[in-house]
Amino acid sequence: MSDKQAAALRGTSYELFLVLLSLLSIVNAVLILAPFLSGAGREVVIVMESLLTPFFLVDFLVRLRRSRPRRAYVIDAFGWADLLAIVPMLRVFRVFRVVMVVRALQARGPAQIAEDLSVSRAAATFFTTIFLVLVVLEVSGMLILDAESGIEGANIRTPSDALWWGYVTITTVGYGDRFPVTLSGRIIGIFLLTAGVALFSVFTGFIANAFLTPRHRPLRRLRGARPSGPLAELEAIRQLVTEQDDRTRELQARLDALERELVGGRTDGGEAETASAQERTPSG
Repeated sequence: MSDKQAAALRGTSYELFLVLLSLLSIVNAVLILAPFLSGAGREVVIVMESLLTPFFLVDFLVRLRRSRPRRAYVIDAFGWADLLAIVPMLRVFRVFRVVMVVRALQARGPAQIAEDLSVSRAAATFFTTIFLVLVVLEVSGMLILDAESGIEGANIRTPSDALWWGYVTITTVGYGDRFPVTLSGRIIGIFLLTAGVALFSVFTGFIANAFLTPRHRPLRRLRGARPSGPLAELEAIRQLVTEQDDRTRELQARLDALERELVGGRTDGGEAETASAQERTPSG
C-alpha cells in the first residue's frame, strides 16, 4: 500500500466500523438477489440498504474534504470506488475499501491495533454498538415481518412497521402502536428485548466509565507515542515523576489522617476508662 493510500486512512475504530458496514452491505446485496429469501425479508433488506447510504455518503465527503490533494484520495486511495458504492446496487465496490483497510491494519500489527482500540475505547464501543444495532434491527425486521405477514389482526405488515417496531423494542421504549400477535413473533420480541437491554446497558455503562475514569495520558504518550527525540522523552519522564510525587503526597496525607484518627480514638478511650475508674473508686 502506498503512502498516499495510508494517509487516506482514519482512526482504527472508525476504519473497522466502515469495514463492517461494507461487509454488511455486500451481504445485503447478495441477499437481495438470493432466491431463498422471502419477499417480505427482501423488502426489509432493501430498506436497510437505504439506511446505510448516509453512512457511506458522509464517509466519502469527509475523506474528500480532508484529503490534500484531493486527487490523491479519489485516484490513488480508491475514492472513485467509494463514490460509486454510495449507490445501493453498486455496493460491491466497497470491496476496494475493505481490502485497503485490511492491508493497512495488517501492516500496523495486532499490538498496535490493540493499543489504538484501547486509546479510543469510547469511540470503539460507540461504533460497535451502532453496528450491532443495525444487524439486530435488520435480522429481527426480516423475521418479524415474515412471521406476521398474512396473519389476521396483525399490525406489522410493512418493512417500515417491522423496523419501527424493532427499533422501539431494542431501545426498550415500546410505544405499543406495533406489536406481534403470533407466538413466533413474540418469541422474536423476547430475544430482541434481551439484546436491546444487553447492548444499551453495556454501551451506557462503558461510556460512563470511559468519561469518569481518570486517564494517565503522560504514561500512554511515553509508551505508545514514540517521542521524536531525547528531549521529548525527557519531558515525558519528568511528567511521570511529577505525577508520582503527587500520588505520594496524596497517600501520605491519607496515612497521616488515619494515624490521627487512630491516636484520637485511643486518647478518647483512655480518658473514658480513667473517668469510669474514678467513678468506681469510693470516696474517702
